[in-house]
Amino acid sequence: MADERLTAGIIGCGMIAQVMHIPHLVTLPAQYEIAGLCDLSAQTTQALAARYGIPRTFQDAEAMLDALDLDVALILTPYHYPEALAALHAGVHVFIEKPMCMNVEEAAVLVAAARDRGLIGQVGYHKPYDPGYRAGVRLIRALDEIQMATMHIAHGPNEPFLEHHQVLRCDDMDPRARQGIGHAMQQALRQAIGAQPAHLTRAYGSLLGGGCHQLSIMRGCLGRVQAVRNTEVWNAGRSIASTLVFEKDVRCLFSSVFMPEIRMFNETFTAYGRAEAVAIQFPSPFLTHAPTTVKRYGMLQDQYCETEITASYAEAFRNELIHFHHAVVTGTQPRTPLEQGAEDARIMIEIIRQAPDFLAPSSPEASF
Repeated sequence: MADERLTAGIIGCGMIAQVMHIPHLVTLPAQYEIAGLCDLSAQTTQALAARYGIPRTFQDAEAMLDALDLDVALILTPYHYPEALAALHAGVHVFIEKPMCMNVEEAAVLVAAARDRGLIGQVGYHKPYDPGYRAGVRLIRALDEIQMATMHIAHGPNEPFLEHHQVLRCDDMDPRARQGIGHAMQQALRQAIGAQPAHLTRAYGSLLGGGCHQLSIMRGCLGRVQAVRNTEVWNAGRSIASTLVFEKDVRCLFSSVFMPEIRMFNETFTAYGRAEAVAIQFPSPFLTHAPTTVKRYGMLQDQYCETEITASYAEAFRNELIHFHHAVVTGTQPRTPLEQGAEDARIMIEIIRQAPDFLAPSSPEASF
């Protein structure tokens, strides 16, 4: 059973599909066969099908699900909920890129759909499958009484880190379809946080785009979030700071800043114990095989020392696809199940709700 080959359909053929998922899938021929590609851009699917020898292309996810006998679907669209739900209703296991959903209602529906049909759902958080991260987690969990933790990310646009990749950007998509997706996403976002000032709306979008990754990092190191406190959002929504309370009453200071004019990616989680500290430093995810490094700060007898660990050059994005295959063929819960995506939706909403200028809706979604 463990060597069973899964028939896969790719729904959404944009940047992340082209840079990560499709290239890694084709290096795993014993685990996956890509049976079809689906995207609103026919030019994109046809070009990728020719490049990788994929037999079928579609512009409609429902048509793909009806035409192909799929074991799994990778949902890599800009807005994941409609296609993910359609795949689950078709009896197909799903890998859903982050963010899994825009609000807690969508999360509840997806979790229930997978659970009711006995299907595996895995969220595309690649950090927990990174060998460097896992090495850091082991050291952090061994710390004696974590005093405090920090999760900081400072970054610029993705584009400078994509220059060495061949990304197709075709313009044949029906503009009405594009507008429809944008409108649906805006409606789903508004359902999450209500009508808010522009800087809070942008900040929530930032959390959906990247903050969910930081939540997955913190969860693996500290456990579950128990409360959210003291959020500040400024700089037109490009700067966020919040205090998160984790298990054992550990506080983690979460901060994020987007700098639009620099090629920079600084993502670091640090845990501070009584006698030592451990930091996990992540490279840009688009630098293939760039290692995540771990630094230990402590004493060696009576001398202070810093130790840097490079655990592996294995690709986290490839590892998560191997793990997804294992979860499906063995029927076991993946490391990043849909329930984590649902929990993160609640936390991200609560981060925004704790901002002092949040305009409270009549029926708040988030609660702890």
